[in-house]
This record gives sequence, C-alpha cells and structure tokens, in this order.
Amino acid sequence: MKQDVFETIEMEPGFFRIENGGVRCFFIEGDDRAMLVDTGFGNGDLRSLVQSLTKLPIFVVNTHADGDHTGCNHQFQEIWMHPAEFDYYAQKGNTCDNLHPLWEGDTLSLGKWNFEVLLIPGHTPGSIALLDREHEILISGDSVQTGTIYLFGPGRNLPSYIASLHKLEQIRDSVREILPSHGQIPVSPNTISKLLEVAPKLLAGEYAGQPDPRGRPCQEYDCGVAKFLY
Repeated sequence: MKQDVFETIEMEPGFFRIENGGVRCFFIEGDDRAMLVDTGFGNGDLRSLVQSLTKLPIFVVNTHADGDHTGCNHQFQEIWMHPAEFDYYAQKGNTCDNLHPLWEGDTLSLGKWNFEVLLIPGHTPGSIALLDREHEILISGDSVQTGTIYLFGPGRNLPSYIASLHKLEQIRDSVREILPSHGQIPVSPNTISKLLEVAPKLLAGEYAGQPDPRGRPCQEYDCGVAKFLY
C-alpha cells in the first residue's frame, strides 16, 4: 500500500514495515495498543497512515534521535527513547514535553509481541535495539545493517560501537532475522559477526578511506559488509 511518501508492506499479520525513501519505520499492532518504531524524515502524514492500520492507541519508540528517525514525532502524543538521546533531540528544536525514558532491559509488551530494550551506543549515545526472543527478531536501528553506518560527528564513538557489537554477538544465536532501518531487509544475524570483524580494523586504521562524496568532514570506508563514514 502506498500513501503520500510512504510505502507500507505487511511482513506478517499485524507487523508492517513502512518505507520512507532511504529509511524505514516499523509498525506493530498489539492486543490493546500499537507501537511505531521511528517516524522517518518528516515529509508526510505518517499519523494518518498508521491510524488507517489500527484502531488501537499508538505510541512511538525511537531507536535514536537522528532526524531521519524522528521527523514525524511531532504528529504523535507519546514518544519513548533512551534518555541519552534527550539532549540531542532537544538541540534540534524538538519539544520534549511528551518524551518518556526507555532503559536497558525494559520490555515493550504488545501481547503477541514482546520487545526487550538493548542499549547499543556507538552510532549515537542512546541507540537501542529491540529484541523479541520468542519470534527471534531484532529491530536494529542503524547499528546493524549492510548500508552506510555513520560514526563521525558529535556523540558518535567507534570504540563504543565495537563494544555494542560484542554485546549483540552474545545474543546472536537468539535471533532469526535482523530488521535494520536502512538498506537490505532482512539481514542475517551473521551480519553482527561480520561487522565485529571489520570494525576493530577500522579503528586500527587498516582500511583506506576515500573523501566523503557529500563533502562532509569524514572519510568513507568500504569494509565489504557495510560502508562506514568515520
């Protein structure tokens, strides 16, 4: 289903991915409420779209506070993210009156779906992933993907990212498929191991970088499994 700038694909009953150009959101309908994971670039009426998918109250969970994940937050009343993202979110002029804290180990219960919050800093200080152990699904935000991973600029930290990959490696066998915010979907859990193989080499300076195509103050590194801006 297409509406405005969004394309909606039902991955299984009550579980949708919403493509918004180069980023995607996820919408999961539970028993008595529905969860929207991230809100895209902000260039469309996302609220009307998700309201057409459910009659249940909707709350938003942000995997992190980058603008391509929070663009339509203002269309919703209830926003959850890790508090390490609050200042970054506020610095971009967003209202914080409706922000609620999500912590490591919290569970987002939707009946059939139950997502455990995993704090995985590196891409941003408060980046999170959402793990449903029963269905063996990991919603990974930007941290595990095969596209381009941003690790330059304030708040981004490659050593922290490597530590988060080690953390995810510990639960890799509990995951059947990974649902990232960019690029190929789904990706194999083995992507975690592949990223963990190349990220320390990036930190050690073992890859040759190229100037960023968009002229930003970083280098682009093609590490095979993914590209890094660092």
